[in-house]
Amino acid sequence: MPKDSIALYFVMGGVRKCLWLSQISQVVFLLICLIIMPKVLTSGGGASDFGDHVTTIVPYILGFALCALFLWLAAAKLLTINNDLRAKAFLLLVLAALELLVLISTFPRRINSTYSEIHNYLGIALYVYQFAVSIWLVKIRNRYWTVLFLLVQSAGSIIGLLSLLGVIHFLFIGQAIGAIGFGLLFVTVMPDAVVAPTICH
Repeated sequence: MPKDSIALYFVMGGVRKCLWLSQISQVVFLLICLIIMPKVLTSGGGASDFGDHVTTIVPYILGFALCALFLWLAAAKLLTINNDLRAKAFLLLVLAALELLVLISTFPRRINSTYSEIHNYLGIALYVYQFAVSIWLVKIRNRYWTVLFLLVQSAGSIIGLLSLLGVIHFLFIGQAIGAIGFGLLFVTVMPDAVVAPTICH
């Protein structure tokens, strides 16, 4: 086995682990938040509401911060292989940066409407970016289950959008459904997408 292939095999094991941990850590800590403050399900609020309360602020921060950290670690591991993977490492770094920006913008959003709008726009940017990544991943591995994950993510996004528009009031539920769809697609296809000959554009 060529030296590059051996290196890729071992590094990809670490990348796969980091990708799984990025999604698992976020789900686990947001689930802890939900257990502590279940009223978010019926209040029409979103995950950001967890950042407003003393009882949930720590797991809320850990959920987003650890997700960003593991995405950054995955990107760093890719860059140890060769420069051909820079585009895909950059994809992960952008995702990590958006996760952090959404987290940071949570706290000043109650000061005035400007900060609130910044937070909302960053959240929308994260969802749009995740959706674009998901479409690319489905193109890499077009199977019935990858399309199903994308449809789940799409359903969550529609629920979230309708909630933001005030048509319905299930923002957190929409966010959760969308995150599950994206997370499952991301961790199952992204490692293969990294070694695929097509570089994301």
